[in-house]
Parts: sequence; structure tokens; C-alpha cells
Amino acid sequence: MNDPIEIAAAISIIALSIGGVTVLGIFARALLKKWTQPKHSLGQAEAQELRHAIEHLSAEVGDLHERLDFAERVLANQREAPHLGEGG
Repeated sequence: MNDPIEIAAAISIIALSIGGVTVLGIFARALLKKWTQPKHSLGQAEAQELRHAIEHLSAEVGDLHERLDFAERVLANQREAPHLGEGG
């Protein structure tokens, strides 16, 4: 590898590789900065609307929990109650 063309090619490849890595690093940092910054802050009306939606969903989950408890009690009572025709 004493040929000046081979040496120049090797230096060019190394320089281009270092330059490419540098450019990719800058691009990656710019994307990371863009992705990690908050898009926008919520206004007062938007925040209130979200709070209302959360309260509504919380109430619905509570209702569903009560229905599930009732269904579990009904099923448990059916299993424990003697069936008609069974006698002892």
C-alpha cells in the first residue's frame, strides 16, 4: 500500500466516514431535540375539558365496577343455591 493513489483513497474514505458520522450525529441531535420538546402547552379551556373527561371516565369505571361486583354476587349465589329437582 505504498501507491499514492491507494493512500489518497484510504485518506478520502476515512475523511468521508468521519464527515458522515459527524453529519449523522448533528442530524440525530436535531431530531432528538425536536422530538423531546413539548408540542404546545394546553390552554385553560383544554385543560378543563380534559379534567371533565377524566372525571366522566372515572365515574364510568366506578359504575362498571359496581356492575361487575353485582354480577359476581349473582353468579356466586347461583352456584351455592341448590338446583330444582335436587333433594336430599
